[in-house]
Amino acid sequence: MQILRAVAALVVVFSHCIRAYTIYQPQYMQDLSHSWLSGSWLREGMAVGVDIFFVISGFIMVHVSKDHAEGRKTPGNFIWLRLKRIYPPYIVATLVLMGLVIAWSHSIPDDFNVWRIVLSVALIQSFNPNGLVQPILGTGWTLSYEMYFYLAFAAALAIGKRSYLAVLVVMITGGWLVSSAIYSYSALGVFFSNPIVFEFLFGCAIGYLYAVNKIPRVSSFIAALAVLFICVVSHLNRSELISDNWRFLYLGIPAAVIVTSALSWRVSGRVSNFFSFLGDASYSIYLIHIVVIYQVMSRVYPKLISFGFVTSIDQAVAITFIVATIGGILFHLVVERQFNEWRKRTKKRAAERLVGA
Repeated sequence: MQILRAVAALVVVFSHCIRAYTIYQPQYMQDLSHSWLSGSWLREGMAVGVDIFFVISGFIMVHVSKDHAEGRKTPGNFIWLRLKRIYPPYIVATLVLMGLVIAWSHSIPDDFNVWRIVLSVALIQSFNPNGLVQPILGTGWTLSYEMYFYLAFAAALAIGKRSYLAVLVVMITGGWLVSSAIYSYSALGVFFSNPIVFEFLFGCAIGYLYAVNKIPRVSSFIAALAVLFICVVSHLNRSELISDNWRFLYLGIPAAVIVTSALSWRVSGRVSNFFSFLGDASYSIYLIHIVVIYQVMSRVYPKLISFGFVTSIDQAVAITFIVATIGGILFHLVVERQFNEWRKRTKKRAAERLVGA
């Protein structure tokens, strides 16, 4: 799972690099040679990294919640662990983005009003200036769904104990049905009526089957077919032949196939160690890469292009991909890992005080 988390993060970064310089191509890149990477089958298909993350989250939560399901730990403890894992790096990444935007523009954008900042930091749904349900740090929209899933998971543990998975399915399905039936154009209405949340349940199903040793073996060949399917349907989606509303099926199911296949992968040696490290850093890479793409590299490329160092979109994509990945790794080492170490020290000191008492 660590290796797959790394792959999913890198795929998302690559996808956003391509989108930044093709769909959202800045004026200073207009004269660069066009990219073969701009095909919708590749650019849109790589969005599956998010869907893989959601499926992995469902799997991991089932895998780590045994003590909570059996009553040895409380649902409150479950949600507290998730909050400590998600929020500190996210808040720092948001502040880094805001600081860079203010520094570059020498002004405070209208989007940085107090209400919007509070909602964004809390991962509560609100519209950005483009009418999308996103916090100030755009990639945080997925974290809003993660927190929704965690809260529902904790509530299911409190209600159902050993039958918590059934309760969770009822809660999430019921929430989607109700929000879809009374659909509104509010941020909350758009958020809760999105069926992408079912991808977490796909992961939960995989986690349950894995726990009872009934997980089907999915070969790498089947996983490769799932990747091919993703490429095809992503092109059809971009061509408006398939609606985004069906994403949880046309990307979510292939993502579940890939995650199931990954359970039987065997990787060892330096490659395994490298990707395991990237898996550890995947959250930071995911958080910070958009900041690197749109706030850092946008200040660098005009000079590189004017000096003739960058002559094609492909070059720009490759350079930004590498820089964004390195930026995420540095953020992991400097910010996320430090928070993790602090949490461990705090937990250890609390245990020692308890023993001393």
